Amino acid sequence: MMMYLKNTAGFRLDYFKGMSYDDIRPIFKAKFNANMEFLLKSKEKIEEETDKAIESINHTLAQKAAKRKRLNEEAKHVEELKRHLEIMTDDVYTEATLL
Repeated sequence: MMMYLKNTAGFRLDYFKGMSYDDIRPIFKAKFNANMEFLLKSKEKIEEETDKAIESINHTLAQKAAKRKRLNEEAKHVEELKRHLEIMTDDVYTEATLL
């Protein structure tokens, strides 16, 4: 326990001189529980970030598919318009009758 507290919480071994097991145990429990709580929070946070990343990937894939579909529809519409358009030269003119 003393080595755990030394390595993780930064206690010096001189601090524990003259202390019994019953005196050291509450300090150990407090630091150990704090570390475990931090690790569990970190794990939950990592899982949450992973879920968000997966959701955003799925969302962007759906957006890309919708955009591709929309562009294909627009391309079909443009092709249809091109078929119906007539190209007229600049030399063509019409005679107007005067009133």
